[in-house]
Order: sequence, then C-alpha cells, then structure tokens
Amino acid sequence: MAGRTTRTEHRSQTPMTYLADLTCFDGSMARLWTRPAEACLRWQADMLKAAEPITMDWYKRQRVATGEALFAIEKLSRCNDLSEAASIQREWFDGALTRLITNLETLAEQTKFLSREAVTATRDAVQSVSEAASSPKQPAAPNDTRIDVAA
Repeated sequence: MAGRTTRTEHRSQTPMTYLADLTCFDGSMARLWTRPAEACLRWQADMLKAAEPITMDWYKRQRVATGEALFAIEKLSRCNDLSEAASIQREWFDGALTRLITNLETLAEQTKFLSREAVTATRDAVQSVSEAASSPKQPAAPNDTRIDVAA
C-alpha cells in the first residue's frame, strides 16, 4: 500500500498542474484577461470626458437659478404691497419655468450625445477585443518538445 496517496497530498496537486505550464504563455494569457477590463475602463473614461462639459453647464444653470431665486427673495423682503409681491413671485416662477424647459431640452440633446458616445466606445471596445481574439496564436512547439522529453 505504499503506492497510495493521502488525501492531503491529492488536494495539494491541482489537475491544471499536469495540464498546463503557465510559463509558456509569455503574458498573452494576462493580456487575454486584462483586455476586457481595460476596454471597460477606457469606456468609462470616455463617458466621463463626454459628461464633464454637460455637468459643468448644468452647474452654471443651477448657479444662475439660485442667484435669481435669492434676488426674488430679497425683492420680496423689501416690498410692502401684496400685488407687487405677487408680480415678483410670478416673474420668478416664469423664469423658473423657462429654465426648466431649457434644462429639459438640453437634457434631451445631451442624452442623445451620450448615447452616441456610448455606442462608439462600445463598438471600439468590441472591435479591439475581437481583433485580439483573431490574432495568430503562438506555435505549440515548445510544449511538444516538453511532452516528448517527458515521455
């Protein structure tokens, strides 16, 4: 019974140890696994670059809206007439409604732009991954010689 292996010896030797020698990949296996992650990160970076001017424009519009609201509150605090207060409030509301319509129109344009950017970035990522997958493989000669030597 000297030929039997114990359970701990069997667990320590994985099946892949016998099937593959990872030193023969020359980093191609690492590239195979990292290429999709790299494509995803590039896609996210492209989306953030595309969203930056959109976000900055939105912040500018919000700053203007806040300034106009503060100005309306200041005017309301100084007025003594109810009709004047109603007209100040109506002017502020009209401006707010105009800004809302502008924001919605801008949002629609920006959504269309970002979706085009997403399609372009996705197409580029898929194309680069498919080009990598269709690239010629390394010859298997070193493995064959190892097998011959082992036999």
